[in-house]
Amino acid sequence: MSEYRIEKVRLRVAVAVTGGGTLKGDVFLQPSARYRTGPQEPAELFNEPESFVPLAMPDDQMILLAKDHVLRVEFEPQSADTEIDGAVDVSVEIVLNDGSSVAGELRYDPRIDGPRLLDFLNRHHERFLTLRCSAGVCLVNWRQIAQVRQRS
Repeated sequence: MSEYRIEKVRLRVAVAVTGGGTLKGDVFLQPSARYRTGPQEPAELFNEPESFVPLAMPDDQMILLAKDHVLRVEFEPQSADTEIDGAVDVSVEIVLNDGSSVAGELRYDPRIDGPRLLDFLNRHHERFLTLRCSAGVCLVNWRQIAQVRQRS
Protein backbone atom coordinates (compact mmCIF):
# COMPACT_ATOMS: atom_id res chain seq x y z
CA MET A 1 0.00 0.00 0.00
CA SER A 2 1.35 3.39 -0.99
CA GLU A 3 1.77 6.05 1.66
CA TYR A 4 0.08 8.43 -0.80
CA ARG A 5 -3.02 6.31 -1.25
CA ILE A 6 -6.28 7.91 -0.06
CA GLU A 7 -8.85 5.46 1.26
CA LYS A 8 -12.22 5.64 -0.48
CA VAL A 9 -15.51 3.78 -0.26
CA ARG A 10 -16.89 2.48 -3.55
CA LEU A 11 -20.60 2.74 -4.25
CA ARG A 12 -22.40 1.18 -7.24
CA VAL A 13 -24.51 3.71 -9.17
CA ALA A 14 -26.50 3.93 -12.40
CA VAL A 15 -25.96 7.25 -14.18
CA ALA A 16 -28.31 8.48 -16.92
CA VAL A 17 -26.51 10.95 -19.17
CA THR A 18 -27.61 13.50 -21.76
CA GLY A 19 -27.71 12.11 -25.26
CA GLY A 20 -29.20 8.86 -24.01
CA GLY A 21 -27.80 5.88 -22.24
CA THR A 22 -27.08 4.78 -18.72
CA LEU A 23 -23.66 3.97 -17.29
CA LYS A 24 -23.30 1.55 -14.39
CA GLY A 25 -20.20 1.72 -12.29
CA ASP A 26 -18.73 2.80 -8.97
CA VAL A 27 -18.15 6.26 -7.55
CA PHE A 28 -15.60 6.88 -4.81
CA LEU A 29 -16.75 8.39 -1.51
CA GLN A 30 -14.71 9.67 1.40
CA PRO A 31 -14.96 7.49 4.55
CA SER A 32 -15.64 10.71 6.53
CA ALA A 33 -17.86 13.60 5.44
CA ARG A 34 -16.49 17.15 5.66
CA TYR A 35 -19.26 18.87 7.60
CA ARG A 36 -20.95 16.14 9.64
CA THR A 37 -20.20 12.77 11.23
CA GLY A 38 -20.38 9.64 9.12
CA PRO A 39 -19.25 8.76 5.61
CA GLN A 40 -19.66 11.05 2.62
CA GLU A 41 -23.04 10.70 0.89
CA PRO A 42 -23.32 10.52 -2.93
CA ALA A 43 -25.30 13.80 -2.95
CA GLU A 44 -22.34 15.51 -1.27
CA LEU A 45 -19.98 14.16 -3.95
CA PHE A 46 -22.18 15.23 -6.87
CA ASN A 47 -22.87 18.66 -5.31
CA GLU A 48 -19.19 19.49 -4.83
CA PRO A 49 -18.03 22.38 -7.07
CA GLU A 50 -15.72 20.25 -9.24
CA SER A 51 -17.09 19.80 -12.78
CA PHE A 52 -16.11 16.15 -13.20
CA VAL A 53 -16.49 12.99 -11.14
CA PRO A 54 -14.70 9.67 -11.82
CA LEU A 55 -16.77 6.56 -12.50
CA ALA A 56 -15.08 3.14 -12.37
CA MET A 57 -16.66 0.82 -14.91
CA PRO A 58 -17.04 -2.94 -14.28
CA ASP A 59 -13.99 -3.62 -16.50
CA ASP A 60 -11.96 -1.22 -14.25
CA GLN A 61 -11.84 1.38 -17.00
CA MET A 62 -12.21 4.91 -15.60
CA ILE A 63 -14.61 7.46 -17.08
CA LEU A 64 -14.62 11.10 -16.05
CA LEU A 65 -18.25 12.27 -16.07
CA ALA A 66 -19.13 15.92 -16.65
CA LYS A 67 -21.66 16.66 -13.92
CA ASP A 68 -23.54 19.13 -16.13
CA HIS A 69 -24.36 16.27 -18.52
CA VAL A 70 -25.60 13.86 -15.87
CA LEU A 71 -29.41 13.67 -15.87
CA ARG A 72 -29.80 11.53 -12.76
CA VAL A 73 -27.88 9.16 -10.51
CA GLU A 74 -29.60 6.16 -8.89
CA PHE A 75 -28.29 4.02 -6.04
CA GLU A 76 -29.39 1.95 -3.07
CA PRO A 77 -29.77 3.92 0.18
CA GLN A 78 -26.68 3.59 2.37
CA SER A 79 -28.00 4.55 5.78
CA ALA A 80 -31.28 5.11 7.58
CA ASP A 81 -32.90 8.45 6.94
CA THR A 82 -32.50 10.91 9.73
CA GLU A 83 -35.56 12.89 10.67
CA ILE A 84 -35.31 16.63 10.35
CA ASP A 85 -37.59 18.45 12.78
CA GLY A 86 -40.19 20.36 10.79
CA ALA A 87 -39.23 18.85 7.42
CA VAL A 88 -41.95 17.86 4.98
CA ASP A 89 -41.96 15.17 2.32
CA VAL A 90 -43.58 16.16 -0.96
CA SER A 91 -44.45 13.64 -3.64
CA VAL A 92 -43.26 14.94 -7.02
CA GLU A 93 -42.79 13.92 -10.62
CA ILE A 94 -39.84 15.56 -12.35
CA VAL A 95 -39.64 15.71 -16.14
CA LEU A 96 -36.13 16.19 -17.51
CA ASN A 97 -35.01 17.99 -20.67
CA ASP A 98 -34.69 14.68 -22.55
CA GLY A 99 -38.37 13.85 -21.85
CA SER A 100 -37.65 11.17 -19.23
CA SER A 101 -39.21 11.48 -15.80
CA VAL A 102 -38.63 10.34 -12.26
CA ALA A 103 -41.12 10.27 -9.39
CA GLY A 104 -40.37 10.24 -5.71
CA GLU A 105 -40.41 12.00 -2.37
CA LEU A 106 -38.58 15.29 -1.99
CA ARG A 107 -37.77 16.40 1.57
CA TYR A 108 -37.27 20.02 2.54
CA ASP A 109 -37.61 22.24 5.59
CA PRO A 110 -40.35 24.88 5.03
CA ARG A 111 -38.98 27.00 7.89
CA ILE A 112 -35.74 27.49 5.95
CA ASP A 113 -36.75 26.99 2.33
CA GLY A 114 -40.23 28.57 2.44
CA PRO A 115 -43.63 26.93 2.86
CA ARG A 116 -44.25 25.99 -0.77
CA LEU A 117 -42.53 23.59 -3.13
CA LEU A 118 -42.07 26.57 -5.45
CA ASP A 119 -40.16 28.42 -2.71
CA PHE A 120 -37.83 25.46 -2.20
CA LEU A 121 -37.15 25.02 -5.94
CA ASN A 122 -36.49 28.73 -6.47
CA ARG A 123 -34.07 28.87 -3.52
CA HIS A 124 -32.31 25.56 -4.22
CA HIS A 125 -28.62 26.25 -4.85
CA GLU A 126 -27.11 22.78 -5.22
CA ARG A 127 -26.53 21.06 -8.55
CA PHE A 128 -28.55 17.93 -7.65
CA LEU A 129 -31.88 17.39 -5.87
CA THR A 130 -32.25 14.23 -3.78
CA LEU A 131 -35.40 12.13 -4.18
CA ARG A 132 -36.40 8.89 -2.53
CA CYS A 133 -37.75 6.92 -5.49
CA SER A 134 -38.60 3.37 -6.50
CA ALA A 135 -34.96 2.69 -7.45
CA GLY A 136 -33.81 3.74 -3.96
CA VAL A 137 -32.30 7.20 -4.05
CA CYS A 138 -32.21 9.40 -7.14
CA LEU A 139 -30.08 12.49 -7.55
CA VAL A 140 -31.61 14.71 -10.22
CA ASN A 141 -29.55 17.37 -12.00
CA TRP A 142 -31.29 20.67 -11.27
CA ARG A 143 -30.02 22.16 -14.56
CA GLN A 144 -31.68 19.35 -16.54
CA ILE A 145 -35.17 19.81 -15.05
CA ALA A 146 -37.91 20.91 -17.47
CA GLN A 147 -40.96 20.52 -15.17
CA VAL A 148 -41.86 19.59 -11.62
CA ARG A 149 -45.35 18.39 -10.81
CA GLN A 150 -46.54 17.92 -7.23
CA ARG A 151 -48.45 14.68 -6.87
CA SER A 152 -51.16 14.03 -4.34
